[in-house]
Amino acid sequence: MLITDSSYQLPVVYALKPDKTFENGANKPLLIRGYNDVLKSEGEYVIKCVAAERMKGAAFQRELLGCWAAWQVGLHAVEPVEVDISPDFLELMKGRDEYGMVSRSLGRNFGSSYKQGFREFINGQPLTDAEKEQAYLIFAFDVLLNNVDRNATKQNMLTNGQQIMLLDHELGFSFTQVFSFLRSPEPWLLQPNDVSGWIEKHYFFPQLRGQQFDFTTLTPALQRLDGQFWQAARQHIPPTWRTPEIDDIETYISQVLAHVSSFTQELNRVTQ
Repeated sequence: MLITDSSYQLPVVYALKPDKTFENGANKPLLIRGYNDVLKSEGEYVIKCVAAERMKGAAFQRELLGCWAAWQVGLHAVEPVEVDISPDFLELMKGRDEYGMVSRSLGRNFGSSYKQGFREFINGQPLTDAEKEQAYLIFAFDVLLNNVDRNATKQNMLTNGQQIMLLDHELGFSFTQVFSFLRSPEPWLLQPNDVSGWIEKHYFFPQLRGQQFDFTTLTPALQRLDGQFWQAARQHIPPTWRTPEIDDIETYISQVLAHVSSFTQELNRVTQ
């Protein structure tokens, strides 16, 4: 379901029982069991606590926008949720290293559904046909969003051989960290420092380079990030997570998509 569908709701999950901590994550995500108020059932979810590293400010908003935008262009991403951490849940965390972090995170936190049967890519392993088809769009999507955080060191995606599941977008939209007067006036043209600094380090870049894929064929998918999408995003972002950064993000993405032919030709150029 897309957020532009009239029946979409951002679920609230009430944390019931803690499980393991994902130690390889910079913000120490926590696997929990919780009750989903939309599905009216229990399930497994991953929490990123507000007190964790990198989760301050607009990070929750960026996480939501990254997942929703992926859905909108036709990609797979984990389902985002609000996770409510109560004092009763905190009691169950006593004696664990994460107790302090969770104690400073009472209330609503960003979370996502936990996907069974998915794994990280094995570096150097050839992509399946299904994975490769998605990889082209993922690469274009990440360049459009200035997502600098999907590389060989930190993949931030999982696969089951058929579907690629995207996650972890708190470092997406990296252009928001640059003063507007220092940005390129033509963001649809890829700058050499961006190409060498992070675009060529994208996880899929080595496997896509030289494949002669025509990125202009992805134009209809990218153009789904239109005014209707941004209106729906504003509607569904919880008020306490919404920041003015969303205006900057919409303006930047819309600027690029207004010149989408030039942008996709740039993708063709750098992957030759």
